[in-house]
Amino acid sequence: MNYRNYYGENKGAATLLLRLGLGIDLGMHGLVRLPKLSKFADKMVADFSATILPDLVVRLFGLTLPFVELTIGILLFMGGRFLNWGAILGGITMSALIFGSALREEWAAVNIQLLHLLAFYFLLRDTERP
Repeated sequence: MNYRNYYGENKGAATLLLRLGLGIDLGMHGLVRLPKLSKFADKMVADFSATILPDLVVRLFGLTLPFVELTIGILLFMGGRFLNWGAILGGITMSALIFGSALREEWAAVNIQLLHLLAFYFLLRDTERP
C-alpha cells in the first residue's frame, strides 16, 4: 500500500473528524458558560487570587473567554477559509490558557491544553489554504 495515497484519500475525513471534535469541545465550553458568565468570571478571579495577575485582567479574560471559545467552535464547524482562522484563534487561546494554568501550577490542565494545541497545529498543517 502506498502511504501517500492512503493518507490523501483519508485526509478530508480525518480533518472533518478533528474539526467536529474540536468544534464541539470549544463551542460547548463557551456555550455552557454564557448563562453563568458572571459566576464563571468570579470563580476565575478567586482561582487566580494567589498569582501575579491583577483581578481586573482575570475578570476581563473570564468575561471574554466563553465568547472566544464559542467563536472558535463556530469557525471550525464552518470550515473552508474559516477553518484557518478558527485554528489560529484556538492556538492563541490555548497558549493563553497554558500560561494561566502554569501560573497556578495546574499541570494536568496544561497537559490537556497542550493536546488541544497539538490538534490545532495538525489542523493548520494539514488543511488547504483558501
